[in-house]
Amino acid sequence: MFKTLKGKISIVYLLLVVLVLIVGIISGINMYYLSKTIDGLMIDNYKSIKAVNLMNEELENQNNAILTFIYDDRQTAIKQFNQDNSVFYNWYNVEANNITEKNEGNYVDEIKSAYVNFTTSVSYLQGMPPDDKVGMLNYYNMKIKPNYEHIKDLLNSLAKLNEDAMFKKKTNATLDAKNSMYTILLVTLLAAIFGFIISLIFTNRFLKPMEYLIKSIREVKEGELDQVISIKTDDELGKLAVEFNNMIRRLKQYEESQLGKIIDERNKTLSIVKSINDPLLVLNSDYKIILLNGAAEELFGIEEKNAIDKHFLLSVKDEKLFEQINAIVDSKFNINKVEQVKYGDKYYDVTITPIKNYKSEISDILLVFHNITEFKELDQAKDDFISIISHEFKTPLTSIMMGTSMILEEKIGAINDKQRSTLVAIEEESEKLTELVNELIELTKIESGKEMYNFKCCSIFGIAQNTVKPLYNIANEKGVNLTNTIDEDMPCVYADPEKITWVLNNLITNALKYTDAGDDITISASVDGDFMQISVKDTGAGIPKEYKDKIFDKFFHVQNDDEFEIKGTGLGLAVVKEIVEAHGGKVWCESDIDVGSNFMFTLPICDERG
Repeated sequence: MFKTLKGKISIVYLLLVVLVLIVGIISGINMYYLSKTIDGLMIDNYKSIKAVNLMNEELENQNNAILTFIYDDRQTAIKQFNQDNSVFYNWYNVEANNITEKNEGNYVDEIKSAYVNFTTSVSYLQGMPPDDKVGMLNYYNMKIKPNYEHIKDLLNSLAKLNEDAMFKKKTNATLDAKNSMYTILLVTLLAAIFGFIISLIFTNRFLKPMEYLIKSIREVKEGELDQVISIKTDDELGKLAVEFNNMIRRLKQYEESQLGKIIDERNKTLSIVKSINDPLLVLNSDYKIILLNGAAEELFGIEEKNAIDKHFLLSVKDEKLFEQINAIVDSKFNINKVEQVKYGDKYYDVTITPIKNYKSEISDILLVFHNITEFKELDQAKDDFISIISHEFKTPLTSIMMGTSMILEEKIGAINDKQRSTLVAIEEESEKLTELVNELIELTKIESGKEMYNFKCCSIFGIAQNTVKPLYNIANEKGVNLTNTIDEDMPCVYADPEKITWVLNNLITNALKYTDAGDDITISASVDGDFMQISVKDTGAGIPKEYKDKIFDKFFHVQNDDEFEIKGTGLGLAVVKEIVEAHGGKVWCESDIDVGSNFMFTLPICDERG
């Protein structure tokens, strides 16, 4: 048994357990005797003192009842006296059954005798004429009061007897506690010294081979694979040394066989990276460049030999991109994209990919710059085309709507029902086309940066009220319950009131399109940190999960879906998104089919109150 490390440690452990048991037994015995002393101190004498104090209170109450009997209400006083008499005897019995001190029984007997005389004299007082107050008072002072004061003195003496006994027991308990403490401290000190000596002897014997083993492992960690551990014992440490030497030998063989393969793979990887046409950078965890290709050298006007091991900002002077890299690394995302980074006259999408090691820690960061200049130019040409077409459509559409309106109002002649039906259809389609043109113009202004915003502190309650008022009639006609629950005391938001009115109007109008009679539309707001979250919630048809993110895209329409149909131009929510993001907020949707939708967006809060 003693040849194994487990056996040796078990012997030391057993000795220490015995020491702990000895200390525990001695401590237990001392605590037992101490607890017995404390129990006597806390229970018996305290019980007697409590009974005496309560008898004192009842006696005083009876004395007050006697004075009340003489001067005031005789019936109430007699009733009170009898009640106090019953309580007094209850506590007297408690004390009589708890006699623990010398002479305490004599005091109890004297109290009983004096109390009987006291109650007897009170009975005589009750028989005196009610009008003879002087006679009753004289009798009280001569007979009752001396008895009362005598009982008080006896009770106080009894209380003092128990208090003195309690203090004496306290002194004895304190002395016992000190003696117990000294005994336990002495035994504990002796056990600690003995245990320390034992552990010191065995620890040195056990740890010397371990320290040698740890030293050898550290040298192997540094790459010195020529280590040989010579621990010649029959326990587990000796076996571990043998296995460790075998492992080192196999590691050395493996390293020699794998080193060439690793070098080949590294060279192959470098060749692939260098041949990629898109600019590419690799940073380490300290944001220093460790690899770049020729396209990156050309883009940033740097040479690899001057950029390697230099901080990213020393070679690529783009603080905004660095902040994005830093944010992505801190957020622990595996991949992210920074849109429309511009260098010179070219635009790039930068894909940032953190590379994790075997510990799941970020060791490197890969940056790939995708040239999107051509797509950017095409997108700009598209926006310019839409802007021109929208403005060109606006004038003739206005003329069509005015002309249709005049004909419908029969200002230029009477029309029949068939003609009216056709003209109404023309007017409705013209309104839809006008809505599309207006939204196109608004979206083009926002995307081009030409849209001007009048930011100021404004009341979200006021904006919501002004938006909802014109829509109440439409909601009532459909049988939809439209409610604004925003509190008038909500903080102000920093926003353009006109643009946010447009946003709310669009969201509420959309809700009306997808709700039926009996449904509800609720506008609410809540504070979320430095932002206000505004919600337009309905109990209408709902939106399928696969469309919730796409509905904010321009011209989005559902293809071949019999259960769900996008009603409108497909531009309104795209404009909503652009306006909210221009305010520094965000917009999103939560929805379930046949349950309803909840469109939410955030706006920054002002310090002022509306």
